[in-house]
Amino acid sequence: MRITLILTSIVLICLLTGCSDSDSDNGTAPVSTPDTPTGLAVTATGLTSLTLSWDTCNDATGYKLHRSTSADGTYTEIYSGAAAGFVDNGRGYAETYYYQVGAGNSGGESGLCDAVSGTTDTPAGFTVTGSPSGAVDYTFNYFDVFNGKPRYQSNPVGLWINVPSGGDQAGLWVFYDQIEQMTLYYHAVPSDFPASTGWRVVPVDSGTNILLTPF
Repeated sequence: MRITLILTSIVLICLLTGCSDSDSDNGTAPVSTPDTPTGLAVTATGLTSLTLSWDTCNDATGYKLHRSTSADGTYTEIYSGAAAGFVDNGRGYAETYYYQVGAGNSGGESGLCDAVSGTTDTPAGFTVTGSPSGAVDYTFNYFDVFNGKPRYQSNPVGLWINVPSGGDQAGLWVFYDQIEQMTLYYHAVPSDFPASTGWRVVPVDSGTNILLTPF
């Protein structure tokens, strides 16, 4: 009889107060998924980086940033963390990237916001003076990326700078005569972007210098 009374009491309590496995048993409401972040923007650009930020969301404990090379392409997660911002390093020169961000917490993840785009900076040009054999001075402007470094086209057209991936001059900046199809001179120290310096003529006169002046 005592067991029957106990069971009857438990049933009555459940009917009156409601029995559940939800968070409400502990006096807490279920955690709601945060809203989709707003305000995503590219706030700064560099030759190989873009800086992004977005507005914080109530109840969000973290964010996930995704990147694509086209607005409607495949997006890849590149950042997951609590900060409402990220610096995307290691990008290419003068290239456009697209970003979306979402927020999350223990209740789940929001949708991704509308995509925003940003373009890395374009390397500046430079002039070459004191060219060998009495040649006219050339102005060089950024053209594209070659072997992972910016390539420059001369004005007037006739010379370009490329970076060979093999051979004795692998990795070096090399002036190449597009018309005669021959190497004229090169810089002995590789760099991501030419700085003001002297360049050496090869192979006829290794002692001749020319002046490189960025602008």
